[in-house]
Amino acid sequence: MRIPRAINELRQRKVLRLAGVLFGVGCFVGALYFAAREREEFAAALQALRDPPPLVVVAVLVSVALGAVLTAALFHILMRRYAAIPFAEMLALMTATACANYLPLKPGFVGRVAYHRIRHGIRATHTLRTIVEAIGLSGTVASLFLASLFVLRAIGIPGEFAMMAPSLLAIAGIAPRLRTLSLALLVRQAEFALLTFRYWAVFRLVGAPIDLDAAIVLASVNAIATLIPLVSNGLGVREWLTGLITPLVSPDTFAEGVIAELVHRVAEIAVITPLGILSIAGLARYVRKHPMTAVTDTP
Repeated sequence: MRIPRAINELRQRKVLRLAGVLFGVGCFVGALYFAAREREEFAAALQALRDPPPLVVVAVLVSVALGAVLTAALFHILMRRYAAIPFAEMLALMTATACANYLPLKPGFVGRVAYHRIRHGIRATHTLRTIVEAIGLSGTVASLFLASLFVLRAIGIPGEFAMMAPSLLAIAGIAPRLRTLSLALLVRQAEFALLTFRYWAVFRLVGAPIDLDAAIVLASVNAIATLIPLVSNGLGVREWLTGLITPLVSPDTFAEGVIAELVHRVAEIAVITPLGILSIAGLARYVRKHPMTAVTDTP
């Protein structure tokens, strides 16, 4: 009886994942359709992309690469409780899996769990624990960014100081048992600050500049959207959220928000795809040169 039940569960998971893919694609197409209905703003945003400021383009692309480094640093901190993994290997693994996660069904997630289990002897439950912790840190940083922004604006203090709020929590949690999570929180804070800058920059590329407060809101909300399971990198969801939130936090329109998010996504793909392919090749070469020793389950 167990085999038919397992087969049914596998089929259900595949159906859910396929439904997630279709949902994401449908949302993406729908966002573009409604954005295109705002003809003037849509055309103006596309026109601005024909002659973008070169320095801003470089800044956006570099920030994507730096974001990958910070993500690797975060998981390097969380995973070192279970195994000593060289940072270069972790960086290559995270970049490779980030590239794979652009594909439907997020195969990079499963690949990372399997790699740590086979290569480092880390139990799947421990790898999953670090992923859950990273998600929790994302929610914490995003919530602190948003809550602090509203409080600071209410008392007349510049909103950009909201990006320092997670530091206070990290310092408060410097006790030995919380030291790993506190350090990881600081890294995730830096990652979100970089994401905030990226939103600020992509809106300038489409000729619809926003202030830093608006960028904080967009970065925080969309970082959470990226974590939605079954939808690869928040496909469609991010476009809708950016389009809907943009008119609420800036003078810009739904269409300009959608185009800015599309530019953001293209920049991510343009950087992560080649780096991911190089990382996969590098990992394969690294594994051949450094064959595994016998490993046992981490206690």
